[in-house]
Amino acid sequence: MHTLIYFLICRAIGPTLLVFLVSGLFLVVRRLYFHPLSSFPGPRLASVTSLYKTYYDVIKGGEMLAQIHRLHSIHGSVIRIGPNELHFNDHHAYSEIYSAGSHLTKDPSFYNCFGASGSAFGAIDPCVSKVRRAFMNSFFSRRAVIKLEDVIQQKIDLLVSKLETASNVPTNMFLAFRSATLDIITAYMFGHCLDALEHPSFSAPLLLNIQAAIPILWVIKSFPWVVPILVILPRWFGRHLHVQFRALIFIRKFLIDWLNRTAQEAKIHFDPADFTICHRLFDPLAKTSYIFPSMQSKIDEALSLLQAGSDTVANTCTVGTFYVLNDKVVCTRLMDELRAQWPVKTVPVDLSFLQNLPYLTAVIKESLRLSHGFVTPLPRVVGPSGARIAGFDIPPNTIVGMSVTSVHLNAALFPNPTQFNPERWLQPSYQALSRYLVPFSAGPRMCLGMSIAWAELYLFFGHLFRKLNMQIVDTDITDFCTFKDYFVPIHVGRQLHILVVEDI
Repeated sequence: MHTLIYFLICRAIGPTLLVFLVSGLFLVVRRLYFHPLSSFPGPRLASVTSLYKTYYDVIKGGEMLAQIHRLHSIHGSVIRIGPNELHFNDHHAYSEIYSAGSHLTKDPSFYNCFGASGSAFGAIDPCVSKVRRAFMNSFFSRRAVIKLEDVIQQKIDLLVSKLETASNVPTNMFLAFRSATLDIITAYMFGHCLDALEHPSFSAPLLLNIQAAIPILWVIKSFPWVVPILVILPRWFGRHLHVQFRALIFIRKFLIDWLNRTAQEAKIHFDPADFTICHRLFDPLAKTSYIFPSMQSKIDEALSLLQAGSDTVANTCTVGTFYVLNDKVVCTRLMDELRAQWPVKTVPVDLSFLQNLPYLTAVIKESLRLSHGFVTPLPRVVGPSGARIAGFDIPPNTIVGMSVTSVHLNAALFPNPTQFNPERWLQPSYQALSRYLVPFSAGPRMCLGMSIAWAELYLFFGHLFRKLNMQIVDTDITDFCTFKDYFVPIHVGRQLHILVVEDI
């Protein structure tokens, strides 16, 4: 009897298994030898399966970008990193992929992993993105920056005060900068901030959960069914999940609670003069001009703004502060310029004053170059007519991308690219290279908050280096040499700690 059952099972499974193996073999042969991208160099395994990227992103942990750079050193300026994906290393390719005239669309398989498909950042269709960005534009205009300046200044003043009264205890600036930027973005989003700067050791639960959730990004990209399951899980079950999943649930709950609070405020006191970004999402008048967002799209937009607004500027401040303090010549010149132009540090100065300081501007540009912004190659899909990128004819429907690190660390553009050298931005020849400073991406889909980010950077660097005499503690250059790619760069070394040694 058992023999008969075994025979019947084998007879049923055998043909299915054979079909599966033959289909798999056919797919491998096609992708290796008959695919439109078969002529482009790259690892054979990457040409066959997207699991190649999953291995470096998930198993190795944020190592795909480092592997891409290794592959470029072997194969040249364009490599095949997936069955239907190319990565470029030629700086000319960057504008050809991301500029306004490229007509390439976002790759949905990538952007959907952020759980923000309803946001301006996550919108795939350019027309939808244009509508969503128009919906938000007034909050990121030059006028909006002027309005936000007082909020930024208040948080920087509080940060300076906290650092001055640290009682000779080293301060973790990785957390301090992120606490400040988190307070700024939550105040701008909701009209009331998180008060992360008031938490002991700058360890606000939301901040710690944002940092804990970052490594899960590539898990969600590789296994997109994870997020829908997390959303429907009962709260009691969340206690049994891995810390990264618990962090994701915490962030989502925080946003829902604060959005509901904003919705109630909008009903009670509906004054356009007091509008914040999230009040705008609940504006009934928006129905007359724009697509009125669903609750899910509100969550998506808030998540996108929270992630971008709390990390990018903070990372630039962290990296820049380290490099300035690590180089006595650079530090002295920056502080000399600030003292000369701002002799009495207790006298308030505004953003426009700081924007006119050339060496401060050069320091910020160099900090942006070496902190990079978003380092993951942002994938674009070539249209049905194909494209020509960096001299190569690219077939229709190909996914193409290029990391900003391939631009910022290009020795042809920036000699000694890993060296922090603000002087390079003061040379007349380098002014033309400002178009290759792309931490906010480029083209019509570039970062909405770029003007606000620049304002924060001027105020952070200007006030900290004019009002405080800082020195590095328990951190050196090796801590900033290597980073993991989790969309944003996560340095693998020790976090920056500083000590305020005396008043200046």
